[in-house]
Amino acid sequence: MKPYIVTDSTADFPKDFQFDDFAIMQMRYMLDDEEFDGVEKKLTAKQFYERMKAGAKSNTSMLDEVTLRGTIEPLLKEGRDVLYIVFSSGLSGTFDNATRVAADLRREYPGAKLALVDSLNASIGEGLLVWYALKKRDEGASFEQLVEYVDSMVDHVCSYFTVDDLHHLARLGRVTKTAAFIGTLANIKPVLFVNHAGKLIPIGKVISRKKSLKALVDKMGEKMLPAQKQEVVFIGHGLCEEDARFVKDLVCERFGIAPEKVVIDDIGPVIGAHTSAGVVALFFLGSDKREKNDTSE
Repeated sequence: MKPYIVTDSTADFPKDFQFDDFAIMQMRYMLDDEEFDGVEKKLTAKQFYERMKAGAKSNTSMLDEVTLRGTIEPLLKEGRDVLYIVFSSGLSGTFDNATRVAADLRREYPGAKLALVDSLNASIGEGLLVWYALKKRDEGASFEQLVEYVDSMVDHVCSYFTVDDLHHLARLGRVTKTAAFIGTLANIKPVLFVNHAGKLIPIGKVISRKKSLKALVDKMGEKMLPAQKQEVVFIGHGLCEEDARFVKDLVCERFGIAPEKVVIDDIGPVIGAHTSAGVVALFFLGSDKREKNDTSE
């Protein structure tokens, strides 16, 4: 049997792709006092962002050890080799929980093969890493080859974001409330990226929405591997598909990437809880995930 790949709902894995032997664990999220489990009770991305735009307050929780064990242990009992590609440890405690569960399961199933890879990424950046992992596995990679390959890809999956509302960045502590207020008045739009430590870092700001969208594509031009190595490029958005299509058109025109290789999809509620509507993000393979003006270290 081929290895079984597991990831989190934070990967926002595009709906266009269907793979066997693949599972997505759903993280819970809150809107005001209402909890959603992403399975029996859930919202579409459109419903979620419309409620946030109407003033609903959002929150999320990491995957707990019971949920993690409940997904992974049955696979090990079936004799499956399991690779779990995890939401960035720089943004969530899920990886720590998964590490504890994995240690217990390895003791209980000493012959089993179970590996965790910290994606050091978020949203469809995590999803892009998962896509390459699934493709590599289906090409016939062994479990050991697959784990080595995914580890080698982590620092090459680049993720650049812009948001339309600075107040949600203030909630994250990325900007002060005063800066958010002044920035909103001045129509300042931030450019952020997920760095090599898996943290969401602001690296620039521009005036006007259109310039911020162009800045994402400019960053791709600086960091991307050659166009022929971009087997797929992902663009995510929060209730602003027209802006995502604007970015797609720029990517195709500037880099000569075929339109069918550039996939647009929603950024889901778990990530959207922290970015709100208006987020646009661009995900591609790059030389590395470092920026000279990243002052986070």
